[in-house]
Amino acid sequence: MAKPENISGLCAAWDINLLKFPISIISSAKLEELKESAKKAEQKASELFSLLDSQRGLAETVLKSMTEGVLAVDQNGRIILANPAIEKMFNRIEPEILGKTIREGLLNNEIADLIDEAVKLDKTVSREIKIVFPVEGSFMAIANPMRKGTGERAGVVCVLHDITEIRKLEMYRSEFMANVSHELKTPLTAIRSYAETLINGAVNDKEHNLEFLKKIDKHALNLSALIDDQLEISKLESKKELGPFTRVDILKTISHAAETITEKAKKKNISIEKNISKRECFVSGMEDHIYRAVLNLLDNAVNYTADYGRVEISCVKKDDKIEITVTDNGIGIPKEHLPRIFERFYRVDKARSRELGGTGLGLAIVKHVANIHNGTVSVESEENKGSVFTINLPSA
Repeated sequence: MAKPENISGLCAAWDINLLKFPISIISSAKLEELKESAKKAEQKASELFSLLDSQRGLAETVLKSMTEGVLAVDQNGRIILANPAIEKMFNRIEPEILGKTIREGLLNNEIADLIDEAVKLDKTVSREIKIVFPVEGSFMAIANPMRKGTGERAGVVCVLHDITEIRKLEMYRSEFMANVSHELKTPLTAIRSYAETLINGAVNDKEHNLEFLKKIDKHALNLSALIDDQLEISKLESKKELGPFTRVDILKTISHAAETITEKAKKKNISIEKNISKRECFVSGMEDHIYRAVLNLLDNAVNYTADYGRVEISCVKKDDKIEITVTDNGIGIPKEHLPRIFERFYRVDKARSRELGGTGLGLAIVKHVANIHNGTVSVESEENKGSVFTINLPSA
């Protein structure tokens, strides 16, 4: 066998691993090579860890920003991940539920059953579920089995989409259609009834025929007002045929609305008081719509205030806002009705509302007018003590 030129060659010839020997017997060249390899390995490892850390940070950011709830369990059904949306839905923080089952951690059998079904069928399953604690809501839950790179089952990820508002809107839409049908049917039935009475001979009854005709006329006017108000809301919602915005003098608009309602107020001996700011109050908008909104509030205040009551309308400029307030000492609104008072056809006292000739759309129009002028409307009320309605509009 040829004599090796150095120790490395000798070791190679004898099949000896240099790393088993002390560093002192390794050549300096080999040592530098090993150092360089170690340095490269360290650099690659550092880059890998940085990449993993970056990807983990990105994943955490995405999960935190999601409005959908994301929940993951391992192959044993134990929770391994819950994003902030889940924490909010169930009022539990992630550390409290990690390592627990769905039933233990979230106290929800429907989600647990859905995940069990996804595991059993080994495919994506979805179902609408309801949560009643800590808050009530409807959710579309989608459970999808997870697998590792090797194909081995790793658990299940479940995503919860909040559809509570969608279900509420569907309920309101259904109520709206029922209300429209009812509101139209009531005056039409009355008109038809009185017309049939006249046709069947009452037209010749000089003592009552004029009374029947007046009632037909009253219900026809109510029907016409209902249709007009509904068309008005449709225009406001679609923002079509609204016309251009102009500079509107709110003080003049309020005075006009107050004058319009004065005669009606006098019949009930209700005083209309104006508390007008000395400063100019201008907004950019459509004068006729703003006038209609203010008139609706004044009309409601007079309708629901007893004889010899008081209605006050005020207007002040606060910073960059114009605040219009209508206050009365009438019957007020029960607390449970306040959240829905601006909905179409929503009535606190249905019988009295119809008796007064209301369409049930007045406050809905006020809300839409405020919205298209980038403003807001709010109400404060206490039963048997009165109400305060406030419209805030951007100053021009």
